[in-house]
Amino acid sequence: MLWRSAPTVAAAEAGAAREPALLLKYAAPDLPDRSAREVLDPIPAIVAKELLIRWLAVPQEPSGKGPAPGEIPVPDDAALRRIAGVVSRASERMDKVEDAAASLLLDDAEKECRSYRFTEATRPFLAEIFLRRGIIRLREGKASDAEALFSRVRALRPGFTPDPALFPPQVLALWEATGRRPVPEAELLVESLPSGAEIFVDGERRGVTPARVRTKSIAPVRIRVSHSGYRDAETTGQWLPGDAEILRFSLPGDRVARLGELLAAAAQGKGGGSGPLVEELSAASGTSRIAILMLEKETGGNGLRARLYAGRPSGRDPALLGERSFPGGKRGAELSGKWTAETLAADGWPKAETPERPWYTSPWFWGIALTAAIAGVLGAGGGGSGGASGSAVSVSF
Repeated sequence: MLWRSAPTVAAAEAGAAREPALLLKYAAPDLPDRSAREVLDPIPAIVAKELLIRWLAVPQEPSGKGPAPGEIPVPDDAALRRIAGVVSRASERMDKVEDAAASLLLDDAEKECRSYRFTEATRPFLAEIFLRRGIIRLREGKASDAEALFSRVRALRPGFTPDPALFPPQVLALWEATGRRPVPEAELLVESLPSGAEIFVDGERRGVTPARVRTKSIAPVRIRVSHSGYRDAETTGQWLPGDAEILRFSLPGDRVARLGELLAAAAQGKGGGSGPLVEELSAASGTSRIAILMLEKETGGNGLRARLYAGRPSGRDPALLGERSFPGGKRGAELSGKWTAETLAADGWPKAETPERPWYTSPWFWGIALTAAIAGVLGAGGGGSGGASGSAVSVSF
């Protein structure tokens, strides 16, 4: 699991320019998400308080995301009137047994319906389109195709029953037969390059590519695929009962995730070669200051083990600056953040010097001054009651 960090930190001290830097945080896949975030998320802000730096955002690559559900338009009254008009003309052509022309009109009506979000306003039109297509297939002698279309009508309008006064007996008989069929679902074949990516449908895991997934939802559905070492790809679509479609995703490589895997392999003595990748990230972000913080479970214990690397110029592999064990939670975040800042400072990263406070802002000064003032008031009061003799109070600082 991987988090990129571009945190908001406090402004730099007056007269001190913060150097741009990049912090990459990587958590081992076997580390629970919540445990890792509790430690990793606060670290950038902690480090930025100790060092004279400002964090940059990690250079992003194309994400392969499709439209969000809210971007699928809802049909307005004008669109609904257009669809109704096309379906009505198709019905007139069918009455004249001009089935070829009617099929073309039904195709146009369905295409426009699918260009909008499926709502209670469009579902009756879609059911009407499938019903009339089924009748045309029945006229052509394709009873199995007609039965499949009638099943889609039942899924879209569960309470609908054809009027015997309007439909011929063969249509009514086939309609009754469809009642014994299972309710159809949309079936999607999800593929990815590379294969082996996890499939999520509206956040629910549904298998690994390539795989077939089914959905009963007529509302917009978000399909996401996730593969270690690659950026997630996703799309939003809507499918009707009985639809079948192939979704192909080409997953863009995730340079930062790949870097974490290379460093983890190098720590186990299984190679290296992460230098060119660090140099690529350095060039893309415009800074040579790159730190990589890796977090994993401590071997044989309940704590966490952190390793800190720093990027090196000329394509050399990152240098391991140190590793240390920490507890989990907030305490672990504080300790690891301080350790990260101290270790980077020792490696030459600019340290933020805390300016000395003026002497007159010290609470000790004001405490002594207040004591002296009270003593002076009390002394002045005692001298007044004694007549000629007076007393003086001297306070030295």
